[in-house]
Amino acid sequence: MPMAAASTTVILGAGFGGIVCANALRKALPADHKVVLIEKGATFNFGAAKTWVAIGEKTASDIVTPLESLKRRGIDLVTAEVKSIDPKARAVETTSGRFKGDYMVIALGADTTMAAIPGLADVAHSFYTLDGASRLREALPKFTGGKLVLLIPRAPFKCPPGPYEGAFLLHDLFKRKEMRDRVELSVVTVEGRPMATAGPEIGDFVMQELRARNIAYLTQKKTVSVSPAEKKIHFEDGSSVDFDFLIAVDPHVAPKVVTDSGLAQPGGWIPVDAKTLAVAGFDNLWAIGDVATVPLPGRFKPDAPLVLPKAGVMADAEARVVAKQIAARVQGTTSDAAFDGKGFCFIETGDMHAVKGEGSFFELPHPIMQRRVPDMMQYEEKKKWMYDWLRENLV
Repeated sequence: MPMAAASTTVILGAGFGGIVCANALRKALPADHKVVLIEKGATFNFGAAKTWVAIGEKTASDIVTPLESLKRRGIDLVTAEVKSIDPKARAVETTSGRFKGDYMVIALGADTTMAAIPGLADVAHSFYTLDGASRLREALPKFTGGKLVLLIPRAPFKCPPGPYEGAFLLHDLFKRKEMRDRVELSVVTVEGRPMATAGPEIGDFVMQELRARNIAYLTQKKTVSVSPAEKKIHFEDGSSVDFDFLIAVDPHVAPKVVTDSGLAQPGGWIPVDAKTLAVAGFDNLWAIGDVATVPLPGRFKPDAPLVLPKAGVMADAEARVVAKQIAARVQGTTSDAAFDGKGFCFIETGDMHAVKGEGSFFELPHPIMQRRVPDMMQYEEKKKWMYDWLRENLV
């Protein structure tokens, strides 16, 4: 079948989803189809490695990979910030000019902002950004004991196991430094239980691991403000918690440019078709990864609908599906490629042990996640996954 006239795909954002989608399209289509990838930063880093930076096992430079290699793969990498999106025209204004595509994929991720909660930015550390993890790496050695609170003030947030992994690694760090008995470690969360979308068995496992390490766990605590001078966290139910050292999961929001475009409502995300990731009402427009919200067909409680967890492996899987759909349209055919709702995550439990959870989120009557017993083999499996992903996509 003869090829259609030369066309262009514009991809916004070079996280997991954007990078995988760009690579998959470049492999699937001839050079006369332009693949334009727009990203404001010059490097990629694994969220899964930021806890290593925070506890001093790695530095920021150890976990960043330049995006420049994408150009050698035939991808038009544009280092620029997206200023506005016209979804109907599939056009964007950036700090480097205007770009228009026959196809567009929005993979801008989630922005994080401590400023969403009064007082939080003045006193809280974080490992959900690379800069935050680096600052935490410098601050932790100065902490000599007292009440350390790991706070989850808002949901949703990317990498649902992340805060719990952070708690386990902090326990391990203080134990190695022979100061665990001087630290009152707790996790305080807006959630009802850990990783609720993964199901009660996974939640029970995480809570059991917290108890085994004498890590206190307070649930359903929605933070309204933090008093830096008093070192006190205030909650919607009128209660409060004291701290000497505070680590928080930065509240997540959709990028302002996405909200301004009308694709997401304030406080929300871009709704997409669960199987195709297409954005309803627009031609040849998809959204993948953290910026999108994917409804799940099942639920654990009749009155509690579920959405797909925000995670890099999900963005990766979604990107491969979207790339197949675009490639088929460029070639004048159709594709039955569909996202299957399957993914996995690793939770490090300390002492170079980890557990891998494998989830099937489109299952009925509710999502299913299976796991093994934590061991060193799964810790090595996590490192191999990261190495293999970089080799496939960026190195």
